[in-house]
Amino acid sequence: MKTGKIVRRLGAGHASQLETALERQFPDRFPAQSSRQNQQPPLLPFVFILPSPLLELKNVSVQRGNLLALKKFNLRIEAGEHVAILGPNGSGKSTLIKTITRECYPLLGDNTVLRILGHENWNIFELRAHLGVVSNDLMARCTRDITGRELVLSGFFGSIGIWPNHEVTPAMEEATREAMQQLNVLHLADRWLDELSSGEARRLLIARALIHRPETLLLDEPTTSLDIFALHEVRGHLRSLAAAGVGLLLVTHHLDDIIPEIDRVVLIREGTVFADGPKAQVLTSGGLSEIFRVPVEVYERDGYYHAW
Repeated sequence: MKTGKIVRRLGAGHASQLETALERQFPDRFPAQSSRQNQQPPLLPFVFILPSPLLELKNVSVQRGNLLALKKFNLRIEAGEHVAILGPNGSGKSTLIKTITRECYPLLGDNTVLRILGHENWNIFELRAHLGVVSNDLMARCTRDITGRELVLSGFFGSIGIWPNHEVTPAMEEATREAMQQLNVLHLADRWLDELSSGEARRLLIARALIHRPETLLLDEPTTSLDIFALHEVRGHLRSLAAAGVGLLLVTHHLDDIIPEIDRVVLIREGTVFADGPKAQVLTSGGLSEIFRVPVEVYERDGYYHAW
């Protein structure tokens, strides 16, 4: 874990106290300076804390029309974790995504908590540097005549495509090129979006989310409508991102989407958490049979789980 992620806001105390404490905790990274040896001893024995969780939801309820889509929902996900959220259609997965992305808001309650990286309020443009989102709603909006490059580049402006009022900088162009190269879609830069396959378009959307170099990707049903070849490609890219240190938060109802690098699974049903734990303990025949309400037999092969 990077030291920069360990040190957080300290409130009281000053720089010399922080430096001294860091020297004690990380002597190999912060060697004591001879000029400080005669200074007064530190006042605080501990001045660092663990990083805030990526997501923290406590007693979160969300109303959509006449339906209570989330019911006192509780979930905590640490930064850098690889987690899959699995559930049948109508279980609250889409509402959970929209709540995280601030498209839906929880009902007010005395004990309700919704924090992202320790903060209850975020500027959405600042949040993109921490959490990249690839959603089916975004995919549905990307049907107009724009090129692959424009789709990825427009992630800097929160739009679909580039407009005359957008000021594109060389740094944005370079970040776009790097993200497209990472997903092997540079050859699609000048292709019209409505000419592309579903798999190609999905990879462009992932590249669009990566231009801000986020710490975590939130993926909503990333393999929907993909053929076998495209499935293999997308899953391979997700594995590469996980290996590169990008956290993955995968929301799906397909067991096969859960790549081997994901080691924690959260099952949700009817707007609540049904089970949460290590993948091998949660993905059982009994648990999935109960949550999907049909007999399910689960088996594992090469790190992938399959249902029959």
